[in-house]
Amino acid sequence: MPRKARNINKNGFFHIMVQGINKEYIFNENHQKNEYVKLMKKYNEEEKVKIISYCVMDNHSHMILHCNDISEISQYMKRLNGGYSIYYNKTNKRVGFVYRNRFQSQFITDVNYLKKCISYIHMNPVKANMVKGVSEYKYSSYNQFINKEKNKIIDIETIKNIFQTDNYVEEFLKVNYEEIEIMDIDREEENFKIAVNEYMKDKNIKLEDVRKNKEMSKEFCSYIKLKGYKQKQLAELLNISEGMVSRIINSK
Repeated sequence: MPRKARNINKNGFFHIMVQGINKEYIFNENHQKNEYVKLMKKYNEEEKVKIISYCVMDNHSHMILHCNDISEISQYMKRLNGGYSIYYNKTNKRVGFVYRNRFQSQFITDVNYLKKCISYIHMNPVKANMVKGVSEYKYSSYNQFINKEKNKIIDIETIKNIFQTDNYVEEFLKVNYEEIEIMDIDREEENFKIAVNEYMKDKNIKLEDVRKNKEMSKEFCSYIKLKGYKQKQLAELLNISEGMVSRIINSK
């Protein structure tokens, strides 16, 4: 059944990426991948985000999440990554940081890009030569997408709206992810620039506007920080100290 086309510009779709500290294989064992997916489901049921797709690889994970406000994603990722850190450190008898950073994210405003990003995420295990066929991989949402798994943690109603049809599987299988360049988790500085440019474009402002206006700088710094980037990156961009960034974010 066809659905009415929708504008996704303000609906909050984000491509989320998480990587092990020093690129360590924090999801190398099957029990680790299973635990991460289990926690994804647990906190998804307790928070307001919707999972559109995911894939847990050996040293990183990809997700597409939908939210009404980016703070909801920040809260969800804080609980997910925090919960897994406890599990990982306990089972490996270690202490310390587990992740390279909190997470990286890309705001997705184009529906065609969104579809291709979903396809790209599912194809990660094939590209990495972990499996020959995408349906063979157990730690992605692909089989949920094509209705081979009944126990779904992805939000089917939102996915139907993305593809504008109740019979979305046929349309999904036609998507060619190779036509676009997806944000790479190993290009953190480039990803940071993309996040800044996306914000400026969405707000129709320039960096100089942010530097000169207190309210703009607070909103900008808070937004970029919520996306998982460091205060040091914001400080260098705005040519101020990290302490000043912290004061801007926490100002009333």
